[in-house]
Amino acid sequence: MAAVASEHDPAEPAADAWSGARPERRVAVRPVTTGDWWWLTRAGLAPEMAGVQYHWLELPLQLYIAPARGTAIRPGPRCIIEVDGRRAGYIGRSPLSGNLEYFLQPWARGGTGTRAIAEFLRTGRPGDRSRSFFVSRKNARSRTALDRAFAALGWREGEAYTTRDVRMGQMVTVGGGPSPDATDRGGDPPPHPQNGA
Repeated sequence: MAAVASEHDPAEPAADAWSGARPERRVAVRPVTTGDWWWLTRAGLAPEMAGVQYHWLELPLQLYIAPARGTAIRPGPRCIIEVDGRRAGYIGRSPLSGNLEYFLQPWARGGTGTRAIAEFLRTGRPGDRSRSFFVSRKNARSRTALDRAFAALGWREGEAYTTRDVRMGQMVTVGGGPSPDATDRGGDPPPHPQNGA
Protein backbone atom coordinates (compact mmCIF):
# COMPACT_ATOMS: atom_id res chain seq x y z
CA MET A 1 0.00 0.00 0.00
CA ALA A 2 1.08 3.53 -0.65
CA ALA A 3 2.35 5.59 2.19
CA VAL A 4 0.61 8.90 2.61
CA ALA A 5 3.03 11.80 2.74
CA SER A 6 3.29 13.58 6.06
CA GLU A 7 2.22 17.15 6.70
CA HIS A 8 5.92 18.14 6.35
CA ASP A 9 6.54 16.50 2.98
CA PRO A 10 9.98 17.59 1.69
CA ALA A 11 8.51 18.01 -1.81
CA GLU A 12 6.07 20.57 -0.43
CA PRO A 13 7.04 24.25 -0.74
CA ALA A 14 8.62 25.49 2.47
CA ALA A 15 6.92 28.13 4.54
CA ASP A 16 8.33 31.62 4.39
CA ALA A 17 10.64 31.94 7.40
CA TRP A 18 9.50 35.50 8.12
CA SER A 19 5.75 35.29 7.69
CA GLY A 20 5.12 31.55 8.05
CA ALA A 21 2.99 31.72 4.89
CA ARG A 22 3.31 29.13 2.14
CA PRO A 23 3.57 30.19 -1.47
CA GLU A 24 0.30 29.82 -3.43
CA ARG A 25 -0.07 26.20 -4.48
CA ARG A 26 -1.03 25.24 -8.02
CA VAL A 27 -4.26 23.22 -8.06
CA ALA A 28 -5.46 21.47 -11.20
CA VAL A 29 -8.30 19.07 -11.93
CA ARG A 30 -7.95 16.73 -14.90
CA PRO A 31 -9.81 13.64 -16.16
CA VAL A 32 -8.69 10.25 -14.84
CA THR A 33 -6.53 8.28 -17.29
CA THR A 34 -5.67 4.58 -17.33
CA GLY A 35 -2.25 5.52 -15.92
CA ASP A 36 -3.96 6.71 -12.71
CA TRP A 37 -5.46 3.31 -11.84
CA TRP A 38 -2.63 2.10 -9.58
CA TRP A 39 -2.39 5.40 -7.74
CA LEU A 40 -6.17 5.57 -7.16
CA THR A 41 -6.22 1.97 -5.93
CA ARG A 42 -3.32 2.47 -3.49
CA ALA A 43 -4.66 5.82 -2.25
CA GLY A 44 -8.16 4.44 -1.72
CA LEU A 45 -6.90 1.44 0.23
CA ALA A 46 -4.52 3.43 2.46
CA PRO A 47 -5.25 2.68 6.13
CA GLU A 48 -5.31 6.42 6.86
CA MET A 49 -8.55 6.70 4.89
CA ALA A 50 -10.53 4.41 7.23
CA GLY A 51 -12.39 6.37 9.87
CA VAL A 52 -11.72 9.64 7.99
CA GLN A 53 -12.87 9.32 4.37
CA TYR A 54 -15.22 6.43 5.12
CA HIS A 55 -16.51 4.55 8.14
CA TRP A 56 -14.58 1.52 9.41
CA LEU A 57 -17.54 -0.73 8.55
CA GLU A 58 -17.13 0.30 4.89
CA LEU A 59 -13.53 -0.93 4.77
CA PRO A 60 -14.37 -4.20 2.93
CA LEU A 61 -16.23 -2.20 0.24
CA GLN A 62 -13.01 -0.34 -0.54
CA LEU A 63 -11.67 -3.51 -2.17
CA TYR A 64 -14.21 -2.77 -4.93
CA ILE A 65 -14.47 1.03 -4.72
CA ALA A 66 -10.74 1.94 -4.74
CA PRO A 67 -9.84 0.14 -8.00
CA ALA A 68 -13.18 1.07 -9.62
CA ARG A 69 -12.41 4.80 -9.32
CA GLY A 70 -9.75 4.30 -12.01
CA THR A 71 -12.04 2.56 -14.48
CA ALA A 72 -15.00 3.71 -16.55
CA ILE A 73 -17.20 0.80 -15.42
CA ARG A 74 -20.06 3.21 -14.77
CA PRO A 75 -20.60 6.59 -16.45
CA GLY A 76 -19.92 9.84 -14.70
CA PRO A 77 -17.18 12.39 -14.16
CA ARG A 78 -13.88 11.15 -12.67
CA CYS A 79 -10.98 13.54 -12.09
CA ILE A 80 -7.57 13.60 -10.46
CA ILE A 81 -6.73 16.56 -8.25
CA GLU A 82 -3.13 17.67 -8.74
CA VAL A 83 -1.35 20.00 -6.33
CA ASP A 84 1.91 21.51 -7.57
CA GLY A 85 1.99 18.94 -10.40
CA ARG A 86 1.61 15.86 -8.15
CA ARG A 87 -1.39 13.58 -7.83
CA ALA A 88 -3.03 14.64 -4.59
CA GLY A 89 -6.60 13.38 -4.66
CA TYR A 90 -9.74 12.35 -6.49
CA ILE A 91 -13.01 14.11 -7.21
CA GLY A 92 -15.86 12.60 -9.14
CA ARG A 93 -18.46 9.89 -9.17
CA SER A 94 -18.41 7.28 -6.44
CA PRO A 95 -18.34 3.91 -8.20
CA LEU A 96 -20.74 2.48 -5.64
CA SER A 97 -23.39 5.15 -4.98
CA GLY A 98 -23.15 7.44 -8.01
CA ASN A 99 -22.82 10.41 -5.63
CA LEU A 100 -19.95 12.83 -5.97
CA GLU A 101 -17.01 12.32 -3.64
CA TYR A 102 -13.56 13.75 -3.17
CA PHE A 103 -10.50 13.12 -1.10
CA LEU A 104 -7.12 14.76 -0.69
CA GLN A 105 -3.88 13.36 0.66
CA PRO A 106 -3.04 14.96 4.04
CA TRP A 107 0.04 16.74 2.63
CA ALA A 108 -2.14 18.49 0.03
CA ARG A 109 -4.73 19.97 2.40
CA GLY A 110 -4.92 23.61 3.37
CA GLY A 111 -7.26 25.50 1.04
CA THR A 112 -6.65 23.27 -1.97
CA GLY A 113 -9.92 21.32 -1.55
CA THR A 114 -12.04 24.41 -2.06
CA ARG A 115 -10.17 25.34 -5.23
CA ALA A 116 -10.34 21.78 -6.59
CA ILE A 117 -14.09 21.51 -5.95
CA ALA A 118 -14.76 24.86 -7.64
CA GLU A 119 -12.65 23.91 -10.68
CA PHE A 120 -14.35 20.50 -10.92
CA LEU A 121 -17.84 22.01 -10.73
CA ARG A 122 -16.87 24.69 -13.27
CA THR A 123 -15.17 22.46 -15.87
CA GLY A 124 -14.92 18.80 -14.82
CA ARG A 125 -18.49 17.66 -15.47
CA PRO A 126 -19.45 18.61 -19.02
CA GLY A 127 -22.92 17.28 -19.82
CA ASP A 128 -23.25 15.46 -16.47
CA ARG A 129 -26.59 15.12 -14.69
CA SER A 130 -27.46 16.49 -11.24
CA ARG A 131 -25.51 14.67 -8.52
CA SER A 132 -25.12 14.87 -4.76
CA PHE A 133 -22.24 15.05 -2.33
CA PHE A 134 -22.90 13.19 0.93
CA VAL A 135 -21.26 15.06 3.80
CA SER A 136 -21.00 13.31 7.15
CA ARG A 137 -21.95 15.29 10.25
CA LYS A 138 -18.48 14.42 11.53
CA ASN A 139 -16.75 16.05 8.57
CA ALA A 140 -17.15 19.80 9.03
CA ARG A 141 -13.99 20.40 6.96
CA SER A 142 -15.64 18.94 3.83
CA ARG A 143 -18.81 20.99 4.28
CA THR A 144 -16.75 24.15 4.74
CA ALA A 145 -14.78 23.38 1.55
CA LEU A 146 -18.05 22.88 -0.38
CA ASP A 147 -19.54 26.11 0.95
CA ARG A 148 -16.41 28.07 0.05
CA ALA A 149 -16.34 26.53 -3.45
CA PHE A 150 -19.98 27.51 -3.99
CA ALA A 151 -19.18 31.05 -2.84
CA ALA A 152 -16.18 31.23 -5.19
CA LEU A 153 -18.48 30.21 -8.06
CA GLY A 154 -21.13 32.74 -7.03
CA TRP A 155 -23.65 29.93 -6.46
CA ARG A 156 -26.58 30.35 -4.08
CA GLU A 157 -28.40 27.67 -2.16
CA GLY A 158 -31.80 26.97 -3.68
CA GLU A 159 -30.62 28.13 -7.11
CA ALA A 160 -27.44 26.24 -8.01
CA TYR A 161 -27.49 23.65 -5.22
CA THR A 162 -29.76 22.32 -2.50
CA THR A 163 -29.04 20.84 0.91
CA ARG A 164 -31.14 18.35 2.83
CA ASP A 165 -30.52 16.58 6.09
CA VAL A 166 -30.28 12.81 5.91
CA ARG A 167 -29.32 10.13 8.39
CA MET A 168 -25.71 10.69 9.50
CA GLY A 169 -25.20 13.91 7.49
CA GLN A 170 -26.36 16.01 4.59
CA MET A 171 -26.92 15.53 0.87
CA VAL A 172 -25.74 18.55 -1.10
CA THR A 173 -27.12 18.31 -4.64
CA VAL A 174 -25.63 20.31 -7.49
CA GLY A 175 -27.29 20.84 -10.85
CA GLY A 176 -26.04 19.21 -14.02
CA GLY A 177 -22.64 20.11 -15.42
CA PRO A 178 -22.19 22.78 -18.07
CA SER A 179 -22.88 21.88 -21.68
CA PRO A 180 -19.72 20.41 -23.25
CA ASP A 181 -19.05 23.53 -25.36
CA ALA A 182 -19.63 25.90 -22.40
CA THR A 183 -16.50 24.73 -20.56
CA ASP A 184 -14.44 26.64 -23.11
CA ARG A 185 -16.27 29.82 -22.05
CA GLY A 186 -15.80 29.22 -18.31
CA GLY A 187 -19.00 27.22 -17.85
CA ASP A 188 -22.66 28.12 -17.75
CA PRO A 189 -24.41 28.38 -14.41
CA PRO A 190 -25.87 24.97 -13.58
CA PRO A 191 -29.59 24.33 -13.87
CA HIS A 192 -31.46 24.17 -10.60
CA PRO A 193 -30.85 20.72 -9.03
CA GLN A 194 -34.58 19.98 -9.12
CA ASN A 195 -34.79 20.79 -12.82
CA GLY A 196 -31.40 19.44 -13.91
CA ALA A 197 -30.83 16.64 -16.39
